[in-house]
Amino acid sequence: MGGWFVDIYVEYLFRAAVRAVLLVRSRDRPVVRATVLSAECPHAEYGCTVATVYYECVVGGEKYGAAFEKPSIVHDSGARFAVSLRKARRLWFALILVILR
Repeated sequence: MGGWFVDIYVEYLFRAAVRAVLLVRSRDRPVVRATVLSAECPHAEYGCTVATVYYECVVGGEKYGAAFEKPSIVHDSGARFAVSLRKARRLWFALILVILR
């Protein structure tokens, strides 16, 4: 049973590290105004809870959509994050899109 408990923290640390690397790599990209389409934080069956925010933005006349994920150990924390962004509806995001053409 202890393995499942440790699993939550291992996944959280991995997701937080990946998120930090992506944020550092995107610091030179333009910051654009984005519209939040939806935000959710479903209960995790196993592992840590992840709040996901789906948004779209217009860059150079083209519309792009993406998702922003934030890991959380406690579900209530992730749910509060998702609800706060759902209420904002329009946000500034650094452009962290991976555009495949």
